[in-house]
Amino acid sequence: MRAFGNAYFNLLRRGADGSLTLSHDHWRLDQTTPGHFRFAPREADAPAAEIRCDDIQRIVWDRLPKQQQRSQIRFYLASGDVWTFSGQVDESALGAP
Repeated sequence: MRAFGNAYFNLLRRGADGSLTLSHDHWRLDQTTPGHFRFAPREADAPAAEIRCDDIQRIVWDRLPKQQQRSQIRFYLASGDVWTFSGQVDESALGAP
Protein backbone atom coordinates (compact mmCIF):
# COMPACT_ATOMS: atom_id res chain seq x y z
CA MET A 1 0.00 0.00 0.00
CA ARG A 2 2.78 2.36 -0.95
CA ALA A 3 0.11 4.61 -2.51
CA PHE A 4 -0.62 6.05 0.95
CA GLY A 5 2.96 7.30 1.25
CA ASN A 6 3.36 9.41 4.41
CA ALA A 7 0.34 11.61 3.73
CA TYR A 8 -2.65 12.06 6.01
CA PHE A 9 -6.14 11.32 4.65
CA ASN A 10 -9.73 12.14 5.52
CA LEU A 11 -11.75 9.06 6.42
CA LEU A 12 -15.37 8.43 5.48
CA ARG A 13 -17.09 5.29 6.71
CA ARG A 14 -20.23 4.09 4.95
CA GLY A 15 -22.02 1.35 6.84
CA ALA A 16 -23.80 -1.55 5.19
CA ASP A 17 -26.99 -0.01 6.63
CA GLY A 18 -26.42 3.19 4.60
CA SER A 19 -25.05 5.22 7.52
CA LEU A 20 -22.26 7.68 6.79
CA THR A 21 -19.60 8.86 9.22
CA LEU A 22 -17.05 11.52 8.32
CA SER A 23 -14.13 11.66 10.70
CA HIS A 24 -12.82 15.10 11.59
CA ASP A 25 -9.48 13.47 12.25
CA HIS A 26 -6.79 12.79 9.66
CA TRP A 27 -5.18 9.39 9.18
CA ARG A 28 -2.05 7.94 7.67
CA LEU A 29 -1.15 4.34 7.09
CA ASP A 30 1.16 3.51 9.97
CA GLN A 31 1.76 -0.20 9.59
CA THR A 32 0.82 -3.19 7.49
CA THR A 33 1.18 -6.72 8.71
CA PRO A 34 -0.04 -9.98 7.16
CA GLY A 35 -3.16 -9.58 9.29
CA HIS A 36 -3.88 -5.83 9.59
CA PHE A 37 -3.73 -2.34 8.16
CA ARG A 38 -3.10 0.09 11.02
CA PHE A 39 -3.77 3.81 10.67
CA ALA A 40 -2.40 6.50 12.99
CA PRO A 41 -4.30 9.74 13.61
CA ARG A 42 -2.65 13.14 13.27
CA GLU A 43 -4.77 14.48 16.14
CA ALA A 44 -3.53 13.40 19.57
CA ASP A 45 -7.00 12.76 21.01
CA ALA A 46 -8.15 10.37 18.25
CA PRO A 47 -7.82 6.61 18.64
CA ALA A 48 -5.87 4.53 16.13
CA ALA A 49 -7.88 2.71 13.44
CA GLU A 50 -7.36 -0.79 12.18
CA ILE A 51 -8.72 -2.99 9.40
CA ARG A 52 -8.23 -6.74 9.56
CA CYS A 53 -7.07 -8.20 6.24
CA ASP A 54 -9.54 -11.09 6.63
CA ASP A 55 -12.36 -8.50 6.58
CA ILE A 56 -11.29 -6.94 3.25
CA GLN A 57 -13.06 -8.08 0.09
CA ARG A 58 -11.30 -5.62 -2.21
CA ILE A 59 -9.35 -2.37 -2.29
CA VAL A 60 -10.04 0.20 -5.02
CA TRP A 61 -8.33 3.44 -6.02
CA ASP A 62 -10.27 6.13 -7.91
CA ARG A 63 -10.46 9.84 -8.55
CA LEU A 64 -13.70 11.72 -9.06
CA PRO A 65 -13.90 13.45 -12.48
CA LYS A 66 -13.46 17.05 -11.23
CA GLN A 67 -10.66 16.26 -8.79
CA GLN A 68 -7.12 17.19 -9.77
CA GLN A 69 -5.17 16.52 -6.58
CA ARG A 70 -7.29 14.26 -4.41
CA SER A 71 -7.99 10.57 -4.89
CA GLN A 72 -9.72 7.90 -2.87
CA ILE A 73 -8.57 4.52 -1.64
CA ARG A 74 -11.62 2.44 -0.74
CA PHE A 75 -11.65 -0.65 1.44
CA TYR A 76 -14.73 -2.78 0.73
CA LEU A 77 -15.30 -4.98 3.75
CA ALA A 78 -17.06 -8.34 4.05
CA SER A 79 -19.60 -6.72 6.41
CA GLY A 80 -20.76 -4.44 3.58
CA ASP A 81 -19.07 -1.40 5.12
CA VAL A 82 -16.81 0.80 2.99
CA TRP A 83 -13.92 2.82 4.43
CA THR A 84 -12.83 5.61 2.07
CA PHE A 85 -9.54 7.40 2.61
CA SER A 86 -9.48 10.64 0.61
CA GLY A 87 -6.32 12.63 0.02
CA GLN A 88 -3.19 12.94 -2.11
CA VAL A 89 -2.34 9.43 -3.21
CA ASP A 90 1.15 8.59 -4.50
CA GLU A 91 -0.09 7.57 -7.95
CA SER A 92 3.39 6.45 -9.04
CA ALA A 93 2.95 3.52 -6.63
CA LEU A 94 -0.20 2.53 -8.52
CA GLY A 95 1.35 2.50 -11.98
CA ALA A 96 -1.05 5.30 -13.00
CA PRO A 97 -0.08 7.38 -16.04
